[in-house]
Amino acid sequence: MQNPKLIAHTGCESTSYNSLASCEAGVKAGAPIIEVDVRATKDNVAVLLHDDQPPVSRLNYEQLLGTGEEPETLNRILTRFSQLPVAFNLDLKTEQAAQAAIAEVTATSTWSKVWFTGATRLIAESGYPGHVIWNLPDKLSELDEATYREQAVELCRRAAESKFGGLNLQYEGCRPHLVQQAHLHGLQVWIYTLPYDQELFYAYVNMGVDAITVYEVTKYVHAGRDKNPCPTI
Repeated sequence: MQNPKLIAHTGCESTSYNSLASCEAGVKAGAPIIEVDVRATKDNVAVLLHDDQPPVSRLNYEQLLGTGEEPETLNRILTRFSQLPVAFNLDLKTEQAAQAAIAEVTATSTWSKVWFTGATRLIAESGYPGHVIWNLPDKLSELDEATYREQAVELCRRAAESKFGGLNLQYEGCRPHLVQQAHLHGLQVWIYTLPYDQELFYAYVNMGVDAITVYEVTKYVHAGRDKNPCPTI
């Protein structure tokens, strides 16, 4: 069985969140996909920040720099890695971030290297639904099996009708029936964020998920090799 792709969570390998160092560490460790958080300034500069402190959307980029924050821009990151065999999961925190991200991905000609999670409505409506990995509800893990199966069928149907590229959900909410239904519809299944636990990792490998977001990329690369002498990670 082919191992799932590893997605390097921002801040992977004990680096700073949403930093160039984090992206470089993920690539060096062997992750084919790097996750970053994206927000947008008032003048539509896409910046890599998780929290809205200071209030990013109410400040122009130069004003944001004046607060002492020096966030990486999405443009710099996409440009820096445009020639490397790595893709990005852009976790959009707001719809304004989606607009800014579309502009930067277009400007850097990197559509072949990006996926979108988070606030993806505008991505889908802008004509790029295949790049959306749709976030599923957090409470799937709380459902009984019969209700879960019903929800899995409905969610996969909706995602397929919307022409999304896949589903993104907390690892606790991922069960075999969802993976089976997703694959029947040609959808990928991504899970996040897996703590370092080899037994748990192997359970999701056997379940057939397509990608797993982790912090400890190097450890999981080694775990994948132990599971499969010739993995595709």
